[in-house]
Amino acid sequence: MSVSSAGGSQLLDRAALLLDLIADGNPEGATLKELVDLSGLNTATCHRILNTLVGHRLLARDDKRKRYRLGAKMFIYGARAARGPGLISRCEMSLARLRKKTGETTHLMARHNHDSICLDRRDGECVVQTLTGSIGGSVPLGAGPGSISMLAFLDREEQEFILRANAARLGDFRDLPVEKAWRLIEETRIRGYAVDIGELIPGIAGVAMPIRNEAGVPVASLGFTFLCAKMTPGLVENYAALLRAEIDLIERRN
Repeated sequence: MSVSSAGGSQLLDRAALLLDLIADGNPEGATLKELVDLSGLNTATCHRILNTLVGHRLLARDDKRKRYRLGAKMFIYGARAARGPGLISRCEMSLARLRKKTGETTHLMARHNHDSICLDRRDGECVVQTLTGSIGGSVPLGAGPGSISMLAFLDREEQEFILRANAARLGDFRDLPVEKAWRLIEETRIRGYAVDIGELIPGIAGVAMPIRNEAGVPVASLGFTFLCAKMTPGLVENYAALLRAEIDLIERRN
């Protein structure tokens, strides 16, 4: 092996080590000092590798808290790797059917630590803005119908822990204090599905319902995003019924 290839292998090993440390560590991410201490790398080397990973979107840097977290591209890789016998493959036909029946944008979200990640989506006849954007995009749990629909059916202690952890991040969204997130959770538990009528993104509505595992714990959600201008009496209830029928099929495949 040449000197250059040996150096490249060592660099790759170090990058993989840092990714592993961040993935296995605090959901809020890790500071440079923490990663230096855990990895045994010197500060300059660690900082240089972290910046490279941020540049490739494999990591995200929270400048306010000075922490590194897994980046959007890691979620995209995870979503693509999940195709096969996993959640995405079980939901592909449901997403396609829902899109065909309604012409709306449909999406599959899943929990990852304190975030809700878009694993798959089908764009509707009218392209609409969504909180997560493309596949691999994420929002903190508590923001958006897909996220709220999962959060609403966790136990109270876990809800409190997640909302405390995400309080500052939720403040970055339009009109979304933690108190409002709690109200949305209660409304969703009563209704059975989450709804947003243009509150987070003006003119954009959403409906979502949780997908549960065999233990009854919400692990994902299926939802619609559509224009508020298309709202008619009974539309939300109709979309919720369509989601319920597809989720029943998906859950039976667990």
